[in-house]
Amino acid sequence: MITYRPTIFVSTSKSCQDLCDDIVCKWPHGMPPVFSTTQQDADAALLQANGYQELLSLLPMLIELQTSKTTTLLCCDDFGDLTELMDEIGVIKTSYDAEISVIAGILFGSTQRNNEVSKLRSQVGLVKNMHTSLQDDLTLLQDELEIAANVQKEFMSTEVQDVHGVSFSSLWKPASVVSGDMYDITQLDEDHVAIFIADAIGHGISAAMLAMMLTRTLAANRYDSSTGNFTSPSSILAHLNSALLERSGDSARFATAAYGIFNCKTNQLTYAGAGHPPSLLSRIGHSPILLESEGPLLGVFENDEFPEQTINFSLGDTLLMYSDGFEFALGDNSYAEGELPTHVQSMHEFCMEGSSDVLKNINAYLNHTNNSVADDDLTMICMRAKTIPGTLRLAA
Repeated sequence: MITYRPTIFVSTSKSCQDLCDDIVCKWPHGMPPVFSTTQQDADAALLQANGYQELLSLLPMLIELQTSKTTTLLCCDDFGDLTELMDEIGVIKTSYDAEISVIAGILFGSTQRNNEVSKLRSQVGLVKNMHTSLQDDLTLLQDELEIAANVQKEFMSTEVQDVHGVSFSSLWKPASVVSGDMYDITQLDEDHVAIFIADAIGHGISAAMLAMMLTRTLAANRYDSSTGNFTSPSSILAHLNSALLERSGDSARFATAAYGIFNCKTNQLTYAGAGHPPSLLSRIGHSPILLESEGPLLGVFENDEFPEQTINFSLGDTLLMYSDGFEFALGDNSYAEGELPTHVQSMHEFCMEGSSDVLKNINAYLNHTNNSVADDDLTMICMRAKTIPGTLRLAA
């Protein structure tokens, strides 16, 4: 049903007022039209030509109406040689003395169609405006996420310089903009370096916020406030576990983690884990070793214990601490009984290549093979104990 008053341009040799009044009386339903003697902004046009000569005089007007795509009703009995032209320009033809009810019906139908087209155009315009607004919101959200990612990266420690010939490096590849993974490499004193990795359960913003909380808790408890000594790996994980349990809310908050303190002078590592994938110790001329840990997942039970282990490193040994996701990024998670997983074998091979930058090579491989967005955050820390010359490595 028409809910607006259409405008009809009228050009006739008859009494225009009488014609318009008659059309209003016969208007089928809804708001009657408004009549105008100008073509501008008209929804439809009504032209009457009493014979061929009057039709010729109206020809420029008809062409102009056709150019403006205005629906035109022409009342005329003699089209002569202009019949084909009238059809080409889309003129609706009827007799000069057509019934008013017929004229009103034709005009009503055309204006009703115009109204529906107008509504559709309005709806399309509304959708476009909503799309533009949504796109602006998404752009703003993306900008904010990128800022959050930069802040998150800044909260994680940068790689320390070599300490007594021991080198440290890291790889951080979020599945989206922000990450639920975090790492920390901090020199505690002139001989000791702490290495830490954690993986908040989940993805996206919630996991990233949880990872940030773990970062702050780690920084606040790195040293014993009473003695000034650096905190042991088991105690660090206990602090993180307590911090997760103290947070109230409806959603569960869990994380895996591993923390180690390496004495770069004696090449001795003391480490503990909390449900985290075992670290890989890669040794020249030997099969890779997985440093398993018995500590439970963080955020489950109070007063959980996180047992420590100590291992001595030899010249050229490489340690990789990594988050889950690499089992698919560097392998296929399938292996025969008694064999190491394929991703562990792959990491060991990267360590044995002789390159001084293991993570650079792993990152290049990931960028080359993973064309789609990663399914999981990928984070890795590499520690190499007093690397040896490539010739000796090959000889071994």
